[in-house]
Amino acid sequence: MNILVRNANGKVFFRPDTTCDRPGEDLYPQEFIASMSFAPVVYMRVCKAGRSVSERFAGRYFNAAGYGLFLYPDDLLDGSEESVACASCIDHTSFLPAPVEGSGRFSLSCDGEEIFAVEGFPLEDMRKALAEVTSRVHIRTGDLIALELCKPSRLCSRPCRKEIKGVFNSDAIIDFKIIMNEL
Repeated sequence: MNILVRNANGKVFFRPDTTCDRPGEDLYPQEFIASMSFAPVVYMRVCKAGRSVSERFAGRYFNAAGYGLFLYPDDLLDGSEESVACASCIDHTSFLPAPVEGSGRFSLSCDGEEIFAVEGFPLEDMRKALAEVTSRVHIRTGDLIALELCKPSRLCSRPCRKEIKGVFNSDAIIDFKIIMNEL
């Protein structure tokens, strides 16, 4: 499974499946990471292989959608051409829980304070993202296409212990702690 990403700047890249989280486990970032940023995402699960899919037909290529969260180590986001690729390869930094049913409100909070919220799926943007991704890459059944809903924002710095929760309507779909001990 590939995690194909269209970021808030419209660039397309991918995150390996090793970045997927382990549900119910806390995150202990590697020692070289001093701070983390987050980007909320909406994602689609691909149900049909394809390439160069028109926006008009994009809805035929995914059968489920959900909300999630990507984490990026700020230490690797230095503005260089390869920085996003380097920051996208850190294990357990893609939080893509099970797809959700229906439409509703998704919110993220850090230590109980809301840091992001969105109402409903951005279907037009999702179809556009699928078309853009397939103009570059052949998608396969089971791939995930994620659309960042905003540019990465600072979340925490070492040392810290932050509780991150994602809620869809009234259901908690993301719940973990980032624990960055002092070195």
